Amino acid sequence: MSTKVGEKIRQIRECLKIERTEFSQMTGIPRDTLVSVEIGRREPGAGILIAVAEQWPEYATYLLTDKIEVIQKKPEISGLNIKN
Repeated sequence: MSTKVGEKIRQIRECLKIERTEFSQMTGIPRDTLVSVEIGRREPGAGILIAVAEQWPEYATYLLTDKIEVIQKKPEISGLNIKN
């Protein structure tokens, strides 16, 4: 990835014109944790990525891959046979 995930979260928040306190309330991510992630002091865990992706699914792929032109697929719909 060319851009760190915390920086991407900050860019998304700023693009949406949302202050950290409001972003924290909307996602359930504690404000102090959000600050630590955005400034690169802490790597975001799966829970943080899920919280952002659930609130703004249009940014989910970008957060993980830097890609923005992606067709999403769901394994059980796209015909993949997943064996347990």
